[in-house]
Amino acid sequence: MCKHDKCKNNGVCRPLLLNYTCECLGDSFSGRHCEKVSTKIKILRTVSTSFSYIAIAAMASTVMLIIIMDILKYCFGIDPVHNERERLRRMRRMKKCKPIVQRFTYIDAPTKQETSV
Repeated sequence: MCKHDKCKNNGVCRPLLLNYTCECLGDSFSGRHCEKVSTKIKILRTVSTSFSYIAIAAMASTVMLIIIMDILKYCFGIDPVHNERERLRRMRRMKKCKPIVQRFTYIDAPTKQETSV
């Protein structure tokens, strides 16, 4: 009876007297041929599909933003982030070119009386 694999979802076919039975692995599937999917598996499939759609939408919107910014800059000569980029460049230059002021302190420096003698 088990020559034709009638069990679904990796169920194991066990021959019985002039009949067969399918043993479902785990508790995710049930039914005569392990064809019934548990509610837990249905929910997990729905949630994972939803997250994948959200991730795809986020990546697509990021790519579209980059494309739109490039079109504005190179086709129309509009650079929406020019001022911010220049401000950051000025801040970096200020950090690099900051003058260093050093004051020397002499230890055991001679006083004016000692030097005049």
